[in-house]
Amino acid sequence: MPLYDIRDGNSDRRGPTPTSTAHRGANRFRSASRRYQRGDLIFQKDDPGQTLFIVASGSVRIYVPSSQGADLTLAVLGPGNFFGDLSLLDGRPRSASASALTDTSVVALERSDFVALVRSRPEAAMSVLATVASRLRETDEMASDLAFLDVGGRLAKKLLDLAATNGVRRRDGVLLDMSLTQEELANMIGVTRESVNRNLSLFRRIGLIGKEGRRFILRDPSGLRQRCE
Repeated sequence: MPLYDIRDGNSDRRGPTPTSTAHRGANRFRSASRRYQRGDLIFQKDDPGQTLFIVASGSVRIYVPSSQGADLTLAVLGPGNFFGDLSLLDGRPRSASASALTDTSVVALERSDFVALVRSRPEAAMSVLATVASRLRETDEMASDLAFLDVGGRLAKKLLDLAATNGVRRRDGVLLDMSLTQEELANMIGVTRESVNRNLSLFRRIGLIGKEGRRFILRDPSGLRQRCE
C-alpha cells in the first residue's frame, strides 16, 4: 500500500510508479514528520481520522484489537506505504489500529491537504484508488488462506510476503530485515503462538529458515513457496 514506491520481491524496476507520483504531489502540501518507537500506538480503532500517514522509515503494523487480547494483524507496512486513508475518504472512525513495529518515521498529511492533493492531481487520486482495490484483493486472499491453507502454509506464505517488502538477499538466503516475535507472527496469521512455534521449529529442522538474533533468514524460499501452494 505504498504512496511513493511499490516493488515486489522479484522485481528490479526503477523509475516512477503510480504511488511515487502521489508522494511528489504530497510534498507540495503541508506535511509533518513524526517519529515513533517500537510498540508506540499511532492511532487506535474507532478514533476519529483526519490524517493520512506515509511510512518514511521503519515498519507499521495495522491490526484489529481483540477484547481477549489476541490481535489480528491485517498488514505490515514498510517505507513508501501509506495508511489511514479510509477515514479520510468516508469520514468514519478508524477501522483498525496502527502501531510502530520498529522505530519508525512517518509523514503526516492532514485531510484538507489530502483532498486538495487528489483534486489537483488526478494521478494521485488514481494511486489511492489502486491501493484501495489492492487491499480488497488482499482481503479476499486472506479469507481464502484461512479457508484452504493449514497453519504451516499460512506461516510460509506470510514469511514470503514479508520477504517481498522487507527482505535483503544474501548468499545464505533472504534476510527479513525486521525483528519479529512469535506472538507477532501468530497475530499476522490468526493462530496461537504455540502453533507458530511448532511450525517454525519444523521449518528450521528441514532447512527452510534460520535465525539471526530476532530476525529470520529464508534459506529456501522455493521450499516455502511449495509449502503454501
